[in-house]
Amino acid sequence: MKYQIQFPDKSLSAEKKEATIMINNQKVNFELITKTTDSLSLIIGNKLFKIDLISKGEGGKSIKASINGKVAEFSLKSDLDELLEKMGGGAAGAKAAQKIKAPMPGLVVKLLVQAGDSVEKGQVLLNFEAMKMENQLKSSGQGLVKSILVQPGDKIEKGQILIELE
Repeated sequence: MKYQIQFPDKSLSAEKKEATIMINNQKVNFELITKTTDSLSLIIGNKLFKIDLISKGEGGKSIKASINGKVAEFSLKSDLDELLEKMGGGAAGAKAAQKIKAPMPGLVVKLLVQAGDSVEKGQVLLNFEAMKMENQLKSSGQGLVKSILVQPGDKIEKGQILIELE
């Protein structure tokens, strides 16, 4: 699991791999000292870090914590989350006018929305077939369907804009 950590004055990325942590793509050894459901203490390098949970966001994908008394916000991203963001279907796509893009080449099977429809985050917008499997493309946020640029039976290419939300 990858973590994006936001401090008031800087940000960094972290990833846990077995007995190491990668911070900004540099390997850092650590030792876990104590762990409870709401806190943990660990040593990274020669420095002790006491981390206390303040709050968890929707779906556990964001966390607010105190690290040695400084408040930090973590956003948790899986490899799939990152892939979807790169293709316009993740949280980054939800902040701007949303262009729902094809994550891979395929064939549109079924449209589940029409122009003018109101959609919620996570709502299925269309079904498409790729690699002999039927997949669902979901909304990354709420909004109104501005336009639909494909129809059932259309071949789609990776990165192609399929639906625009506003």
